[in-house]
Amino acid sequence: MLLALAVFCVMLWLPTQYLLVDGSNDKQHHISFFLGLTWLCWYSLRYHPAWQACMLVLFAVLSELSQHWVPHRHSSWEDLQANLLGIALGYLLILLVRLMQKLMGKRK
Repeated sequence: MLLALAVFCVMLWLPTQYLLVDGSNDKQHHISFFLGLTWLCWYSLRYHPAWQACMLVLFAVLSELSQHWVPHRHSSWEDLQANLLGIALGYLLILLVRLMQKLMGKRK
């Protein structure tokens, strides 16, 4: 989890031309990162899920707001929406996995 946050912070301050990712898929990167971060948060932090969701949403909002002060970056509502969609999809995936585990446990 800490490694993911460290990579995110480094990528936030790097100019876009130095990133090793294609910029045309920007929204997919936002969704993927926050989906993965949600997954990591769920399995590494032992906080109540509501607190985890609050922390993730706060991080999503602050990551967009902080780009206002980075010269080669800009924040946008679309990026924030992609961040929030990634969090929602992460929780949906976790719910589906837990439901499948429950159903498999009842079969045995």
